[in-house]
Amino acid sequence: MTITVSGVMVAARDMAAKLEVSVRSVIAFSACSDFSAYVDIDGDDLHWIVAERAGREVKRRTTDSLDELMHWLAVEVTFDMARAWGMKQRNLFPEREVTGTDRLAKQVELLRRLDGSWAAQAQAQHDDAYSHAFD
Repeated sequence: MTITVSGVMVAARDMAAKLEVSVRSVIAFSACSDFSAYVDIDGDDLHWIVAERAGREVKRRTTDSLDELMHWLAVEVTFDMARAWGMKQRNLFPEREVTGTDRLAKQVELLRRLDGSWAAQAQAQHDDAYSHAFD
């Protein structure tokens, strides 16, 4: 089954609605700034590409699964949202330090709005990395 731009957009709009952000926060189909991530569709292949200035590609992931693509996008979008939340908290409550654990908790909360397994996976990856830090 060929995945179309319109099919990807339907999934992106659904994600944006659940996260209460604009669809532009979720997906782009071309590089649009000095450093951006975007999606390219080539037949049955979905490419998630991160590019720097002048379009220099620094990362590419390829899948034929719309769900996997949306998972990648969700992780990136919720990471950015959690980072922005952390900055806002720091401005509102300068006496309280916002930690990476706080930001992760916010990201997991946001991922849970989209898919419980994505939230559990993010938490498990963090827990695994944290436990190995003390090996």
